[in-house]
Amino acid sequence: MPIRSDAQAELSPVRAARRERLLDAAEALFVQQGFRATSIEGIAEAAGMSKVTLYGYFRDKEAVFAAVAERIADAMEAAVEAALAADAPFPAPLAMALTAKHLIVQARVQRSTFASELFQAKAAHVARRFAALDEAIIGGLTAALEREGQTPAASAETAQLLFSAANGIANRAGDSDLLTVRIERLVRAVLG
Repeated sequence: MPIRSDAQAELSPVRAARRERLLDAAEALFVQQGFRATSIEGIAEAAGMSKVTLYGYFRDKEAVFAAVAERIADAMEAAVEAALAADAPFPAPLAMALTAKHLIVQARVQRSTFASELFQAKAAHVARRFAALDEAIIGGLTAALEREGQTPAASAETAQLLFSAANGIANRAGDSDLLTVRIERLVRAVLG
């Protein structure tokens, strides 16, 4: 499932830490103010750095946003991989994987009053990364189902069904507890 692109691989530890501080500040501002109201100046100030320093890492606000989104996608991917590898009785890892993905989105984006604006900006700037992530998650679910004896065709269909239904649940769940319960119920209902 790994599809990460590690932008920090070439950075020294000091530069990598500085880049992370910029991304932390940017993520907080995007969530608090939305994409449109967040400025390069605001990001630099929130990170305690100059605009010149920020431009040493990112060419513009769109590049900062794409890096924040990439970091969120990486966190989602890692959480899903860990859940699918968990030593838990089947089908619990499937429910854990789907829940993990959506808990990250809920905690980091959906809590914002600007969530719809952020999702629109995501679509414009990093849609391919999230589409690849979705396909990788479906592939991970498919592989887990195949290991349990489902045919490849049935596994792929079931994985797509679970993924799509979990997205629907996540769009309506008001809090993390409800999200978790409903996805667990979905997985049990589909897989018995």
